Amino acid sequence: MKFLITNDDGFEGPGLAALYNALKPLGDVRVSAPAVCHSAKGHAVNTHSNIVVEHRSVDPFGPIDIVSASPADCVRVGLCAPGAERPDFVVAGINTGANLGVDLFYSGTAAAAREAAILGIPSLALSRYIKPGMPINWDALAQHASRVIASLISENLRLPAGQFWNVNFPAIDGDQHPDDIEFVPQGTLSHDIGFERVEDESGTERTVLQYTGDFRARGRTGACDVSRLFEEKITATPIDLCTTAAHPKVP
Repeated sequence: MKFLITNDDGFEGPGLAALYNALKPLGDVRVSAPAVCHSAKGHAVNTHSNIVVEHRSVDPFGPIDIVSASPADCVRVGLCAPGAERPDFVVAGINTGANLGVDLFYSGTAAAAREAAILGIPSLALSRYIKPGMPINWDALAQHASRVIASLISENLRLPAGQFWNVNFPAIDGDQHPDDIEFVPQGTLSHDIGFERVEDESGTERTVLQYTGDFRARGRTGACDVSRLFEEKITATPIDLCTTAAHPKVP
């Protein structure tokens, strides 16, 4: 099995090393990751300027490609650059922070998995919820990620072309996660969004705003990914590329 991995926290993010360690028992792992953090930058891609790819040896990966571009661009480079070898799966993460519900429209982690799905490669996005005062045990999380990924890429659960799995791990002390995976729909309710003024420049039309929304105050309904994750479940949601709404005028 051959894997291409990336993230949106940058190649030095601890979640990328944890993902690498999770996948090593499952096959060969190649890394194409951003040079810097691109968290919450969505599905941005660069088509107007050159992309710099630095080839380095970095522990624990060995040789990796460090890409001065977005997570989606990292996948494009890893799949389509001259000499690129087509993997069996693309895996993005492990993100430091959950990617639930409407986060998938903002998330660079989800964008990387989505780009792979667009290009016809089966893919997964993995994230871990953050709770204050509860640090991540990356070694333990890597072991859970390994078994979850092994399950989701099996013949029974592997998704067809054009779809990807979005996986979230809850914040549990010591990252001692449950054995089961909860298969749930994506939530679609908004976060708690707000702003406050931090600076007004007298005599000008300029105001400086600071975001005050609370990511933990997420809308949730029934058995969606947000609800189940906050019940300390490992959640997996199959995500489709098609966003066409049902309408009587559309066949």
